[in-house]
Amino acid sequence: MQDYLNLPDGHFDDIFNIIIEYTDKKCDGATPEWTHIPAERRAELKTAYTAWYAAYTKTIGPHTPVDTEAKNEAKDAAKAKIRPFVNLFLRDDQSAVTDMDRTAMSIPNRDKKPTHHPVPDIKPETEAVPSGKGRHTVIAMNTQTKSKKKPALVSGVAFAHRVRNLDEPKIAAQDMPSDFQLRTARYFQWTEEQYGKIVDYATAYENEGGKRGPWSDIVSVIIA
Repeated sequence: MQDYLNLPDGHFDDIFNIIIEYTDKKCDGATPEWTHIPAERRAELKTAYTAWYAAYTKTIGPHTPVDTEAKNEAKDAAKAKIRPFVNLFLRDDQSAVTDMDRTAMSIPNRDKKPTHHPVPDIKPETEAVPSGKGRHTVIAMNTQTKSKKKPALVSGVAFAHRVRNLDEPKIAAQDMPSDFQLRTARYFQWTEEQYGKIVDYATAYENEGGKRGPWSDIVSVIIA
């Protein structure tokens, strides 16, 4: 099934806004229809929308590549908030949310047939190169195709990263902080206080079920 959030920016903005407005309508009032969604989780979703919308509107008219990059990063961050919210609160069969509600929010209803998501078995190759002052571009390269294209049945990439002093040893990739995004390239911006230190990077593919494949070898780059 096609990713329901893999949309052009304008359509994505519409859907994101509809989910928030529809959820507010069902949860607000003296006798709300839905009582299973905590207010703080709804607030988190609205905060994510505000950040996305601010970055998105900068790209509607003439804009710079930096604006586009910031918008793409905000979109990935928004998707990372939408997916767990939808899965936990809008797709729970025990909640008051119906198939008609999901259709109204443009959220696909579950396929009743169980879907098998194989764990990725491809170990990506991580490329990390300086791309500006204190800035690195990190890419998960598909070792089968020698390109940035994700393997089949892979949803996105986990990016592990850790800043350390020159005399500190490396640690295993699975023990490093990591973030998930759909795209296979990510930009990291470090501060002047971190200049001269080393940052270790590694990548791993994840399937649509959130299962992670093997980590790549660690690549180390000096922050400058």
